[in-house]
Amino acid sequence: MEFRNAIFAGGGSRCLWQVGFWDGANQAGLGLSETVDYAASTSAGCAMATACMLDRGLEALDLFKEMTARNPGNIHWDSLKPGSGKRLLPHIDMYRAALEQFLVPGDLDQLAHKRLEFLMARFPRLLPSGLGTLLAFLIYGLEKHLTGVLHPTWTRRLGFQPLVKGNRDADGVSDLIDIILASSCVPPVLPGDGYRGQRVLDGGLIDNVPAYLADGREGVTLVLLSKRYKKPIPSSLQRIYVQPSEPIRIDKFDYANPVGLQETYNLGLKDGAQFARTF
Repeated sequence: MEFRNAIFAGGGSRCLWQVGFWDGANQAGLGLSETVDYAASTSAGCAMATACMLDRGLEALDLFKEMTARNPGNIHWDSLKPGSGKRLLPHIDMYRAALEQFLVPGDLDQLAHKRLEFLMARFPRLLPSGLGTLLAFLIYGLEKHLTGVLHPTWTRRLGFQPLVKGNRDADGVSDLIDIILASSCVPPVLPGDGYRGQRVLDGGLIDNVPAYLADGREGVTLVLLSKRYKKPIPSSLQRIYVQPSEPIRIDKFDYANPVGLQETYNLGLKDGAQFARTF
């Protein structure tokens, strides 16, 4: 059996496990880089999916480790000083800088024979942005806490709708970066300006594991989670879900922990190799 599609769950810094898994599985002979021609994701998983489809996962890890090693903390208290001109939370500036440094114009050409799709949550037309953001994350968190469900539904009932864009919608690398950042919009940590005039939030509010985006496509889909779930994860002939073998210790919004990033990648490397040997 070979995988044709891959889904990368959201999860912030925890998503480095996915990159490690991808590299470990490839090194053990599974050949994901050769067989997977479609990848979909949301939130930070979008950046990981892009790095893996470009076969440059280790480069992405090293880049973000370097940036987080220079970051003194996840809250920059000195920015509260009058006239500092800096953000209290450095995450969005670091995320954009990492993408701008990592992606180069030729990458879109390299991805031309593959397809990446990234999920955003589009606001209901009449719902104010501030209130809508508060309600969306409150309802999403409540559903996950009460049910532990893998694929949430309550936020859609509030009126949020999926908006899916990807590499084939981008006119250049800057457009692709805008899509990735829009799919990761989690104010106030990762604020955003929407996508081409549309108000959007992190696509994880629709489904943080958007496996449904691969429905109807040929071949088997590998679904890469970013944390361990208490409930049994599903499996079918068309979808194979994998999760970390151990709890990931780094917080999803930890942008000041290069050691934690490396440990997360290393766990994925081990899990990916084990999966390839036993699948």
